Amino acid sequence: MSLWLVAVLLSLVTAVANIVGGSMAVFQRSLSRSMMGNFMGLGGGFILAAAIFELIPEVLAMGTDYAVYIVLGFLIIFVSEHLLEQYLERRNQLNQSGHEQAEVILHPGVGLATILGLNIHDFFDGIAIGVGFLTSPSLGVLMFLAVITHEITAGFSIAAVSRAAGFSRGLALASAVAIGLITVVGTVFVFVVGELSPTMTGIMLGLATGTFLHVGASDLLPAAGRSPSRLVVFFVLLGIALFYVSQRLVDLAAG
Repeated sequence: MSLWLVAVLLSLVTAVANIVGGSMAVFQRSLSRSMMGNFMGLGGGFILAAAIFELIPEVLAMGTDYAVYIVLGFLIIFVSEHLLEQYLERRNQLNQSGHEQAEVILHPGVGLATILGLNIHDFFDGIAIGVGFLTSPSLGVLMFLAVITHEITAGFSIAAVSRAAGFSRGLALASAVAIGLITVVGTVFVFVVGELSPTMTGIMLGLATGTFLHVGASDLLPAAGRSPSRLVVFFVLLGIALFYVSQRLVDLAAG
């Protein structure tokens, strides 16, 4: 089986994980906050370990100049998730001033900004998988494992935000499907472009590493810490341990 086909199939698996997570938010009302907090802690621990112990050294080994792209990748998600969200929320408040409004959980504009941010992030997830496979099959599998650990949570989160913003169940589920498909698009993009130059590989891997740092440190772990679960720290450590074990298994398979 060709390398690009393996990468695309694994990206499709992450898309299915998004849809599963979205379905949990749309159709299952009994999912506890503690359970979701544990799940976010697990995913956050895994992807932070992947970024710090594997991806950052991989990027810096290509040249210290690529470190700036790690920062840029982090900032891309920060801007899209936070600055744009705040701007849209303020604009919504101005548009609604002077009118009697029903109580809302989340303004639709904020929901759209969150959807945009997660789509940007998941596009880079797909790029990370593709670039990983172009670098080495073992790194590609590791990138897939890092991505899939948080995709159910991402699908759940985007569907929950969509519902809170007043979107229908169908649109909420569609938002989870969209971030799944954009991951596949990112992977296909890498292989359509063809054999990447070392410079382009370093840039894309650096950008993907930055997005991993953001989703782990700024999204998943803070959200997990706000959950009522007393086991969050355990699940974060478990995520780190799972990364270590998966890395060893990948190294053994590659050897």
